[in-house]
Amino acid sequence: MPDSDDQPSDLARLQAAAEAAAQSGDLAQAIALAQRVIAIDFRQPASHITLGQVHLAQGELAAAHQSFGTALVLDQTLIDAHIGLIRTSIMGGDLTTAQALLANALQLAPNHGELRFQAGLLLQRLRHPAAAVQNFALALRAAPDSPRYRSAFAYSLQGMQVAKPEPGLIALILPLLGQPGIDPRWVAGIVETSLLYEPQLAPLLTADDIAPADLVRQLETGDFPALQDNPLLLAWLQHGFTAEPRLERLYTALRRAALPLAVRCPEALTRHRLWLAALALRNFLAEYVDAESTEELVLLTQLDALIGADVDASRLPAPERLVLYGCYRPLGSRADAEWLAGLAWPAELAELKRRQLDEPLIERRIAAELPAFTAIDDAVSQTVREMYEQSPFPRWDQPMLPPSQTVEMRLRAALPRAKLPPLRIEAPRVLIAGCGTGLQAIIAALAYHRSEVLALDLSRASLAYGKRKAAELGFSNIRFGQADILKLGQLTERFDVIESFGVLHHLQDPAAGLAQLVSLLKPGGVMLLGLYSEVARRDVVAARDLIARHGFGDTPAEIRRFRAEVEQLDPALGGRLKRFSAFRAMSDLRDLVFHRQEHRYTPEQLSVLIAGTGLRFLGFDLEQPGMLEAYASAYPDDAECTDFAHWAEFEQQHPSLFANCFRFWLYKPPSYKPLSCPPQHRNPSG
Repeated sequence: MPDSDDQPSDLARLQAAAEAAAQSGDLAQAIALAQRVIAIDFRQPASHITLGQVHLAQGELAAAHQSFGTALVLDQTLIDAHIGLIRTSIMGGDLTTAQALLANALQLAPNHGELRFQAGLLLQRLRHPAAAVQNFALALRAAPDSPRYRSAFAYSLQGMQVAKPEPGLIALILPLLGQPGIDPRWVAGIVETSLLYEPQLAPLLTADDIAPADLVRQLETGDFPALQDNPLLLAWLQHGFTAEPRLERLYTALRRAALPLAVRCPEALTRHRLWLAALALRNFLAEYVDAESTEELVLLTQLDALIGADVDASRLPAPERLVLYGCYRPLGSRADAEWLAGLAWPAELAELKRRQLDEPLIERRIAAELPAFTAIDDAVSQTVREMYEQSPFPRWDQPMLPPSQTVEMRLRAALPRAKLPPLRIEAPRVLIAGCGTGLQAIIAALAYHRSEVLALDLSRASLAYGKRKAAELGFSNIRFGQADILKLGQLTERFDVIESFGVLHHLQDPAAGLAQLVSLLKPGGVMLLGLYSEVARRDVVAARDLIARHGFGDTPAEIRRFRAEVEQLDPALGGRLKRFSAFRAMSDLRDLVFHRQEHRYTPEQLSVLIAGTGLRFLGFDLEQPGMLEAYASAYPDDAECTDFAHWAEFEQQHPSLFANCFRFWLYKPPSYKPLSCPPQHRNPSG
């Protein structure tokens, strides 16, 4: 019973404060408040649940199990307690128990969104993708505005296609496009196979077989499907990704047919303006990776001159001409871009103007004002910088913003089997070394509770994109600046967390760059690194060899030529490369196979590299659901999942496991002393 001086309203306020502390990442305060409520009145299940959630965040699975179990003894209907036990079992690797607990909970609340969400996660780990999709769809129907449910549902659709029209599925997917955290690549198979059944597109899918003059005639006379009335096509084009070869050929044929009309009679394209503007956005986001004929280049020169003549006469060029120019080249790259941006455009072209003119011009101004933290005089660094100035990487729009967590909470989630050291880091100072276009920095600025982030990169164009997006999303705890990792030792700041993903392997000497980062990491701090896998990049290595043998350059024109010819030069390799999502955009493809500098590693070589730092390896942060459990099952002697020899064997059995790099965490002990004679670096590959 509660003490006589403690009213129920007081307990409710204490419990609300405990929940708020847990949400904000103040776990010590959350524990103290929840325990105070329990000491006053043990029969308060909400406090036991809060205590269980904090224990779970700290990786204390036995204590979490006890707290959630106590809450259920007090009230068997508490779904949050059921969910806590399910999550505890999953984190402990006991998937059989998690299944049984989930079945019991679903009997109580079969339509509960979070239960269905947890069911989807569990089924992914158990490698039942179709059942996972069904449960994520049920979670999304229960809570359509949940970013977690939207993202999980879209992610679960990767690689899936439809064999017939599925209007119910499309009705779920269509509102997701453009939402934060939704990568169009996840739903490409479903959307694009659905488009093949659309009545407006079906007659055009043989566009390659239609004489070009006939296609021009159809556009000019109006004897052409009303593509502007297809919401799925318009939405999909505006997100830039195309994986289906028939659709890519169609888009290329339509652009080619519309170009001569834009030159000689742009008014004939007025009725097509809406879908052509969407096509211009698609081509802009794909960075004009599609093949271009000699005839198109001649017409494009004429189109450029016509637009220029209107600008010289202070006239707004025909909107259709601007749209077609945007289908071939970014409007923001024109010398008259500032003048064009100052004009009033038709309302249906507002999005095209924003993406191709307004935002790039803002970024140009930002790039000129960015501070330089170090000089960039290393020859390889200069070469890499030039590449990313031309092709800022990666391209992204709306990120999935994570919950704010302490450093310890984040690592507990990433490395559920690791025996982590105490990580009592408050208000962490975070360095993103090689931030590219800023996505990683923005995620870190929110993911680490009360953090201050310094985001550095070689490329001003990439940094400017990141800084613009950070301001757009309301972040004020990120500083952006230009710097070379090889010179970061000049910085006087020290950091609790350093992230450098997909960067060190582009240095001439990755170990030298890593040594610079180690010197900036505070004792007791952690580092997240991403490095290329030798096994996962076998096809990339073969492509690089093919490029070298046939003398392809790395200009946009040469990349387009390689893309068009690779299947003729090596049909098997070309077929495999086309399955890479990076094949669909210029900067992605350049980064994949045309990068001017890269190294790759095996797990054993990673072991040597890490040993040279004196830091402790905490574990691999895996992206593929269920793979950590599969590894643990295969190697039960490696409880913390940190044996590099075992990982080398496991990677040979699962060669795509580290397709997006080895992603792993390191720890700098408080007693750290620099190695007096670190191992000499040997380039693992180049």
